[in-house]
Amino acid sequence: MSKQYSRKINLKLAANQPIDISKKMESYHQSNELYRVLVDQAGVGIFVTDWEYRLININSWLCSMFGYAKEELKEKNLLELIVTDSLNNGYELVSNIKEGKKIIEELLCRRKDNSVFLCELTINILSDGRLQGIARDITKYRQTELALKESMARYQAVVEDQIELIRRFRPDGTLTFLNSAFCKYYGKDMDELLGQNFMDLFPAEDRETVNRQIFSLTKDNPVAIAERRFIRPNGEVVWQQWTNRAVFNESGQIVEYQSVGRDITNQKQVEEQLKRSEARYRAIVEDQIELIRRFKPNGTLTFVNGSFGKFIGQPVEEIIGQKFTTFVRADDREEIKKKVYALTPENPVVVTEPRFVDNQGKVHWTQWVNRAILNEHGEIVEYQSVGRDITAQKKAELKIAEAREATERASRVATLAVIGGGIAHEINQPLNAIKVLAETILYLYNSRKEVPVEEIIKNVTNISRQVDRIDSIVNHLRSFLKYSQSFEYIPCDINEVVENSLSLVNNQILSRRIKVTKKLEAVLPVCGCFVRFEEVVLNLLMNAVQALEPYLQEQKEIVISTWVADHKIHLTVRDNGPGIDPEIAQKIFEPFFSTKDAGSSMGLGMSIVHSIVMSSNGTISVANNPGGGAIIHITFPSC
Repeated sequence: MSKQYSRKINLKLAANQPIDISKKMESYHQSNELYRVLVDQAGVGIFVTDWEYRLININSWLCSMFGYAKEELKEKNLLELIVTDSLNNGYELVSNIKEGKKIIEELLCRRKDNSVFLCELTINILSDGRLQGIARDITKYRQTELALKESMARYQAVVEDQIELIRRFRPDGTLTFLNSAFCKYYGKDMDELLGQNFMDLFPAEDRETVNRQIFSLTKDNPVAIAERRFIRPNGEVVWQQWTNRAVFNESGQIVEYQSVGRDITNQKQVEEQLKRSEARYRAIVEDQIELIRRFKPNGTLTFVNGSFGKFIGQPVEEIIGQKFTTFVRADDREEIKKKVYALTPENPVVVTEPRFVDNQGKVHWTQWVNRAILNEHGEIVEYQSVGRDITAQKKAELKIAEAREATERASRVATLAVIGGGIAHEINQPLNAIKVLAETILYLYNSRKEVPVEEIIKNVTNISRQVDRIDSIVNHLRSFLKYSQSFEYIPCDINEVVENSLSLVNNQILSRRIKVTKKLEAVLPVCGCFVRFEEVVLNLLMNAVQALEPYLQEQKEIVISTWVADHKIHLTVRDNGPGIDPEIAQKIFEPFFSTKDAGSSMGLGMSIVHSIVMSSNGTISVANNPGGGAIIHITFPSC
């Protein structure tokens, strides 16, 4: 038989068997298509590279993960997708692969848009030398783990790297494909599992639910994610999460199901712990007498505790959803919002004291510690505030301030009583001048002599000048004694303060034959209240005068000095009296402390001096001069 004839017979025989070949081809294509769909929709990135790590085959999930079109990604080398900082791990990964090891590694990878994400790579070498790998974006997984760690400091979330479980089964439940990870997880050989009904792997009481959820998939809703429990042969109950997908043929009929699963037992345990922790936290918060609230960056309240609701006089349910400024007094709202919204990651806490209005219209003073809550990127996602009612405290502070002001005013009156003679002399001088000038004018008028107009104008002008001097002294005393709870803070010339203070006690000093030496240098202005600075200098001068009064010395002297050093203004008042006993040096700034006889002093002068200096961010110290006498040294910051 010729070869040509034999070939014709073979072809004829083949032609007589079209059905068998067609079925085999259909089975092959169907199997290949199912495998392609399985790989393409596995829920993880799957790839194959050559030995130089050039991507040969990739699934759509990998393209989506890295943000490339399939044609673009195929032109990439696997190592190009790894962030530079992770390349050392990448090279170690390559080294292990060359040794024939199956590798699971977490690396930082970069998408097409240059964003970075954490990727878990599982790579093993195929028999032909190519590399096969699975990539999972585990960024959100790690972020969830970190969030749990932060919110539950006493719990440490332990989440192991997991290999996905893959299975396929027919509409009747028969398992047709399993990967090795699935078999290892269930502790059985693949031969034992293939051909079984996958429903046999679930507890009997769960099968109806599983059956209903999986077999309810349709072409319009082909995917379902479900969490299932599984009881191991040793009785251990574990939890799994499965992504189930129905696979359809061209006619829209379900031909198979594929599922990708992972063990979420640890996650379930952590969630349960978190629920218990949150329950305990909520119980603690609800039992607090402090007012607690949380609100979004747009100001919407997301949580308030029972104490807050009771304070406002409204049910908690009605308060949540309103703006956090709703209950703040209208004229305080802008200031509070400005302070809260100025919080940053570097300065995440601010204390505010707004006035609140309850449902009865009653105004309360409150104090709040406001904290910005940040996410892992340092962005503010929420604010939390803990507050308390300080109305009683504010009222007490007001009364204390009033009492302090009254005491300080009394001290100023007492100080003026001491310098009263000098002030009387200051006023008598211009009064005497006025009297003399007026009598001169009257004398000239009564003598009927012709008086030049210029002379009359000159005398009247002098009278006016003396009246202005008296007015200045009276106004000076009035401002010094003025009762006020607030003072105007302005730039003040400390040298001018010294000169004004000396004008009030000049006669007191001269009458005691005390020499005053001024060493006043040009200085920077000090921010504060001029009258209060004057009060400081006046008290220091009177202290020096009183220290020198009983001291028998021919040459008594007070030296006042001002200068600038280290961006600070320095003021010293020094006398050459007996000095200060070291045992009482630390007490002279205490209220009501005095070395004078009882009844001669209130003991508030130096205490007031100390209070004024401290409130102006200054410093004050007292010491003895090496040559005798005391020196009080004050510093102020410049404006």
